[in-house]
Amino acid sequence: MTRCLTIDPQCPDPVVIAEAVTVLQQGGVIAYPTDTVYGLAADVWQPEAIARLYAVKGRPATKALPVIIGALTQLTQLVTSLSVNAQRLIEVFWPGPLTLLLTPRENVPPGLLGDSDRIGVRWPNSILNQQLALGLGGAITASSANRSGVPVALSAAEVVAQLAPSLDLILDGGPVTNPEVSTILDVTGDLPCVRRAGRISVPALEAVLGMRIRVGTAA
Repeated sequence: MTRCLTIDPQCPDPVVIAEAVTVLQQGGVIAYPTDTVYGLAADVWQPEAIARLYAVKGRPATKALPVIIGALTQLTQLVTSLSVNAQRLIEVFWPGPLTLLLTPRENVPPGLLGDSDRIGVRWPNSILNQQLALGLGGAITASSANRSGVPVALSAAEVVAQLAPSLDLILDGGPVTNPEVSTILDVTGDLPCVRRAGRISVPALEAVLGMRIRVGTAA
């Protein structure tokens, strides 16, 4: 039976955080509230944990998994370099609901990337998310807590209905109050491209970059 622990996302109990980090260190998969919707966390450096998360979601292995960092210092573990555009966006929108597609380091587990040559990274505006990643010492996955093709979960009860008992732990932070997903922006090329519309608008991105950006489909 999946355990469920109550937690305050903006003032999380250190004991609960420690328990969740232990589960992740042991290769477990947990559900947790992000600053957008409920997500599924696994240790990005454990290929077996990543494979298990794909199985829990029923997600095609060709589709990459986005990740969450707890501090900017963790970004260098995952990506090779940052363009000027990426740096500008980070300065303005992180921590927050912007996922940047960047070039991964060679040691990033292939199972995390699917068929993509990019990795989606976000630094969220959630103390809970940040402490999970920092406690683990590296990034955690940020895939939405739902079966593939099914609407995202906006509460712990919806996570239970879709995914229990496949999970090791659910952190119940209450219902999501602003369910709009993060904006996904590809900044690996000269011309940034929105791959998924979300909470941060195209005009807001263009205002920071001082250029028009493309709007495409998920890559």
